[in-house]
Amino acid sequence: MTENRVYIREADDRGGAFRKLGADFDQSSSVGFWSDDSQTIYFNAGVTVTTQLHALDVATGQVRQLTDERAAVSVSRDDDTGAILIGYSDPKTPPTVFTVPSVDEVPDRSAWTQLVDVNPQLADVAFGEEVEVNWRSSDGKMVGGVLVYPVGYEEGQRYPLIVAIHGGPASADVLRFNGGYSAQVYAGAGYAVLKPNYRGSRNYGNEHRTDIVGDYFTMGYEDIMTGVDHLIAEGIVDGDRMGALGWSAGGHWSNWILTQTDRFKAISSGAGTMNWISMYAQSDVQRNRQFYVGDGFLYEDFDNYFNQSPLKYISNAKTPTMIHVVEGDPRVPSPQSVELHMALKKLDVPTELFMYPGRSHGIPDPRNRLVKAVSEMAWMDYYVRGIGEKFQWRQVLETLEGATGARLIPEG
Repeated sequence: MTENRVYIREADDRGGAFRKLGADFDQSSSVGFWSDDSQTIYFNAGVTVTTQLHALDVATGQVRQLTDERAAVSVSRDDDTGAILIGYSDPKTPPTVFTVPSVDEVPDRSAWTQLVDVNPQLADVAFGEEVEVNWRSSDGKMVGGVLVYPVGYEEGQRYPLIVAIHGGPASADVLRFNGGYSAQVYAGAGYAVLKPNYRGSRNYGNEHRTDIVGDYFTMGYEDIMTGVDHLIAEGIVDGDRMGALGWSAGGHWSNWILTQTDRFKAISSGAGTMNWISMYAQSDVQRNRQFYVGDGFLYEDFDNYFNQSPLKYISNAKTPTMIHVVEGDPRVPSPQSVELHMALKKLDVPTELFMYPGRSHGIPDPRNRLVKAVSEMAWMDYYVRGIGEKFQWRQVLETLEGATGARLIPEG
């Protein structure tokens, strides 16, 4: 579970020792494509809230960052033509492709030629400004993420907040188009959105990524909550109108937040764990669980796993919580969501469980992804802002006309 590294040796030196490159680079390195003279390996890697092109010197093993865009940049070389292609997205630019005559010109933005603009209509759409934001966590360490301001933001006015928690956890939110579970849709409706790159995330070095090992939730939770407090202190956020949502690891943290604080008015938990013990056997991966929870063997260390399970603290739950999961999810299986739903029902906490057809970790079909997005926003509007009508799954059933859709887990 360490960072990825590149190892090389001469092709004709069969059985010879490999040499590690980029040992001093505090991120994962990889092989994207080689220079024509085979002296440089090019690869893309995250840098806080961006993704940039890097060059790995084969002779010295040193890594250099070549681009410095406030965006998600992914550079590749076409195998057939040798053309250099630049995949690009920023908060106001949907994913598009540029090209340059040679890789040496990638750092020079004026040399880029755009090959396609598949969404020209978006030039007339208002977007919330997205910026990198940094704050100090409870242990004194700096943490960062992305803040999306509401469209039409006015300084001095406080806004409702959505905390959109990415999955992984070894991932990161970056300055790309409409990331964070369609954050720009929330911005358009008058919300601020915080996308925290909490402890466990990539792009901030190996220590930041592994700080949660052995105590999965504590520091990630502290990072998220101190980020919220920072935005309140800055006068941007109304601390009485806040919601949280996430999928996968983001669902894990949503469930932990549910059991640790009542500061949020609404939560949406997507494919989140409740009980690391039961999930160990249910999931298609065990090594990851063991690595993060503390590397102890589950069947000799039940207490450590349960102490880090949201289920242990579920009696603290007070926040209305919507739950989403794919029925055949192999990674975070649906029984985890059923455990959460049952507990909340018995505790008289408002809840809805949406179980979608499929056998994947994410919702596989566009229709049901739309169902999740629409119902989730209605849930936030109702409980966070006190507007609209609380979404009921039966509203979707009325539109099906015989099509296969998600199942409602009946109440009672």
